[in-house]
Amino acid sequence: LLLFIHLATVVYYTHAYFHEDHDGIYDERSKWHQNNKQYLKFRQFIYTCLCLWIGLLKLDLLNLFFHAAIWIQLILLLTVFISTIYYIPNFHFFPFKSFRHNGILKSVSITWVWSIICCLLPIWFTLGKNFTAILYQYIFWNHFIYLFLFILVLSILFDIKDLYRDKKELINTIVAKHGIPFTINSIILPLLTFLLLFVIVGYVYQVNTELQLIANVSILGLTYYIAQKVIYQKTIHVNMLLIDGLIMIKALLSILIWQLTLNY
Repeated sequence: LLLFIHLATVVYYTHAYFHEDHDGIYDERSKWHQNNKQYLKFRQFIYTCLCLWIGLLKLDLLNLFFHAAIWIQLILLLTVFISTIYYIPNFHFFPFKSFRHNGILKSVSITWVWSIICCLLPIWFTLGKNFTAILYQYIFWNHFIYLFLFILVLSILFDIKDLYRDKKELINTIVAKHGIPFTINSIILPLLTFLLLFVIVGYVYQVNTELQLIANVSILGLTYYIAQKVIYQKTIHVNMLLIDGLIMIKALLSILIWQLTLNY
């Protein structure tokens, strides 16, 4: 499943950059995709074949989908629809703009797809028919809401990094519309504050352990620190290192604390 998610993500984003050119608007990531187009076309073919092989034969996606509860089917179809709508201009036959060009919809659509893939999908594959039972447990919704809000913050941070590019491309993100100071002080800081209260309440109701509380508070503090750093960074490699590094740190901390909790 993890390999399938990785390959599908690479295929999806690589497709998006195939349609960009060298007119001075796009960053070095886009130029790299253009300069390595032949290699990427070959890789797209190989990765797509691997996705089909893993999804249809190894994961038996179609069988799982048709035997899932109707609401799971609707959520998955909605997620596929949002993923398609996000880059719709790249298909050249739709008359309206994609979610990517519609401010808050850009961040929310990224966050929704990310949360479903990283939270709901692994649990569904693990539990199968027993998945419905976990929906009545507070711990699932606690994790899903925390992950959703955390990823929402990260998607807005990426918009800060892409501010000048988005303005030239007429992508009306929150940052492009309201500016960086407003975004940091009126959106990111309140979201991080709410997340802080959220994890404290989770600890009070014994959903989170002390170790989880300390880790989550540390991650939120580091997120705000990185939000301040991203403002002054112009190089895409540094920004990707900061934001993607934050994701990696959170993942590694979560794995470490989970193992410590199991051993305890």
